[in-house]
Amino acid sequence: MSIKWLSETIGNHRKLSTVCVADCSHRTAVFSRHKILLMTVIFSILVFVIPAKSEQIPIAVSGEPRATIQIGATATAQEQFAAEEIQNFVEQFTGTTLDIHTNRQQTETATVIVLGTPKSNPTIAGLQANVELTLGDELGDEGYRIKTVEVGTEIVIVVTAHTEQGVIYGAYAFIEKCITALTGLTPVHPDVAVAKAKTLLVPFIDETSAPFYPVRAVLEIEDPDWLARHRINMSGGEGVWTGTGIEDGLGTAFKYVDTPAFEALQDEPIAQRQNRIATLKNRFNALKRRGIDAYLFMYVTGEPTEALIRQRPDVLGPTVLYGASRNEVSYRPFCWSKPEFHTLTKELVQAIVRTYPALAGFHLRSWGHETRACNCPDCGDRTEQGQAKLWEVYFTIIDAAQQIRPDFKFYISGYDSSWLKDADGAYARRLPKGTIFSRKWGADGEPIVDAGVPIPQIRALGEIGHRFIVLSHEVEEVMPFWMLESDLFVQGVRNLANNPEVVGLGGFTVQGATQGLGYLDRLVSARLNWNIELDYFQLLLNELIARYGTEAAPQILNALRVNGWNMANYFLDYAGSLTVGGTYGSGSAGLATRFWTLIGPRPVEDTLAIPELEIAQYASNRFTTLLASQQQAANEIRIAAEIADPFDLEAAEDLSDAVDLMALWVLLFQSRTKLVEAIILGYETETEEAIRAKIISATEFSKSIQPHIKAINEYIPLFGYSHQTIEAELLNTLNAEAAWLADFDYRTLQKHNTDFSPEETPFRISDAHNYPNPLKRETTFTYQLSLDADEVSITIYTTSGRKVKTLTEVSGNEGYNESAWDARDDDGVLLANGVYFYRIRAVAGEQTSQLLGRLAVLR
Repeated sequence: MSIKWLSETIGNHRKLSTVCVADCSHRTAVFSRHKILLMTVIFSILVFVIPAKSEQIPIAVSGEPRATIQIGATATAQEQFAAEEIQNFVEQFTGTTLDIHTNRQQTETATVIVLGTPKSNPTIAGLQANVELTLGDELGDEGYRIKTVEVGTEIVIVVTAHTEQGVIYGAYAFIEKCITALTGLTPVHPDVAVAKAKTLLVPFIDETSAPFYPVRAVLEIEDPDWLARHRINMSGGEGVWTGTGIEDGLGTAFKYVDTPAFEALQDEPIAQRQNRIATLKNRFNALKRRGIDAYLFMYVTGEPTEALIRQRPDVLGPTVLYGASRNEVSYRPFCWSKPEFHTLTKELVQAIVRTYPALAGFHLRSWGHETRACNCPDCGDRTEQGQAKLWEVYFTIIDAAQQIRPDFKFYISGYDSSWLKDADGAYARRLPKGTIFSRKWGADGEPIVDAGVPIPQIRALGEIGHRFIVLSHEVEEVMPFWMLESDLFVQGVRNLANNPEVVGLGGFTVQGATQGLGYLDRLVSARLNWNIELDYFQLLLNELIARYGTEAAPQILNALRVNGWNMANYFLDYAGSLTVGGTYGSGSAGLATRFWTLIGPRPVEDTLAIPELEIAQYASNRFTTLLASQQQAANEIRIAAEIADPFDLEAAEDLSDAVDLMALWVLLFQSRTKLVEAIILGYETETEEAIRAKIISATEFSKSIQPHIKAINEYIPLFGYSHQTIEAELLNTLNAEAAWLADFDYRTLQKHNTDFSPEETPFRISDAHNYPNPLKRETTFTYQLSLDADEVSITIYTTSGRKVKTLTEVSGNEGYNESAWDARDDDGVLLANGVYFYRIRAVAGEQTSQLLGRLAVLR
């Protein structure tokens, strides 16, 4: 009994049943004739369609196909794509090509992989009527069901869903089952490294899955195949995105169309535009075929084209000064109050929507000066009047697009910030239901656990019917390098997922770099959006096992995680060595934490301008802690690299980069430690030569970074800079730092009090740290006391300030002290992964001293 026979027979009997009901004059006769045949079919199905046995199912054996892929004769392009992906991956794994048939073709293999929805593939409908193959409402539009049954002599693997998009995700789930069968690893992802094998046997499957978050997005231009394979359903940064409003604003969006009416407003030759349009059409079609919504990005309103400024002064406001304009002096912004501007906007928007039938929506952003405000009295710039005018522009765009395509979608970023003010949500209520809003993780994508998102705003938008996503960022904080942030990301996401106050949160963007081992974060962040309970540690470990072998993988992962927590710890406050607000010296880290802000004359000057001994001591203690754990990570990754068995050249280069990055951060911390030690020495007498030696040592450590910069194979391309440019700029900056330190008058650091007397020893705590840090199940606090203490306690707090444990009766001897802790709170419960503060407090007579530090728990 074949799948083809089953599907066609069931289809015929459905037709006969319809005839029986419709033809009343022959009702009895028809029923009598077909009742026997129909009962025979049902009996046959009961005999031949039985639950599958617990044995392996052949897909390919000894390089020969043992399975056929079946889709419906009217399968959609997305269902055809799903079938082709299974075909491609099986060929990649085994060198064997599986045939793709429709339900109207005979299947000859022992195994048939049936794809589609009950509507698109009659085979599935037939099976659904006779075996337990329900598709519950909880699957939604993207969930899937995979079930194995036996039909006569054939084994049928059904991959089905309510929609073709769910079928795609089910196909990838089946591919992952194949990878697990070949490698023994689970969980895995479709792109995991797999050695070719001629035989592929899979177990019997009965799996149902649906996404936890409905919006799983990227804001970069990514390969459509990668997006589909990792269950991403939104690409929110399509087109040109420079972040300036000059080339990526509404005012220059004419380049996306080839409409005669706009020819006089173009700055580009027609051939260049036509090439862009063709490229975008192909990309949008490719994304749509994979079930991914493409959103064209535009700043609203951005700077007009030069041609438009010449040809249409009637839509523009008066000239304004702005140093980031095209000519770096001034520009003429759009006047939002002029009807002619709204008419032009409507015509442009509708031309774009007509040009790209596969485009799902617009990503509209208003932020800072990129919005290009008009300062005329009617517009009112950023006043309440100006905000209202900008909203009018948004609704002109939205109405124009939906006149052509009622299903057109919108994603708005920058909402209720410097622009798009909407205190009572009145404008949000006018937007189409399902509009997507977003906010960055933290202040600017910092590597921290607490995403810091506005929960009341998320809830308010969710209650209206909109969705909110968190931009969990593209490692902006360490460019041009990467760091593993999965521990931070997972904890932050789960905190929000388990918060009953969070209503309307639609998901998170993919987080992490595409370069080096930074891609590991991308795997976790993409899959966590689908499955909030993902065993992400095992996913990371399995990926590293596939690329480097079982011996090296655990060490590599541990080193990456320790480094990640260490760097996150550093970026909380730059270990006190750099200011966040610019109060130390002329340099300031601000909110930007790119590597360029950490090296060079300005940050060094900022560090050496630390105005107080206590701040310098704090920085010294922090760096002592950071150095210990960073050296641990550097040593572990170096040893792992020596025993690793890289899967290919790319894997080898990625690991080599990790080794250099770990060593690079050690050297930076060593350099900065010497600087703050020089400051501390400045508060003592007769230390001139010692200060000078510290400055020289800091310079040498800084210089030692340069070979690691040169050894990096792949940088994160910041602002589109080439690898050569990034390398040259980093080396130049480090050389400038060394030159500045060589000219620095180290004697200016001598700030000791002339009345200082060695006999007058103040009571203080110094050199406090804990090791190991991050800790797993225990750690030891170490610290120095200048005098014997009457009382010493160590209190551990969460980052929000909640006390979790106080250690009392700890060592209080003059000099070196240590105290062990089992990482349990006051209730005896092991602390969860995360960053914590600790305070060491000591009392000697009437003197009290205390010191703060940070520790991380990482299991």
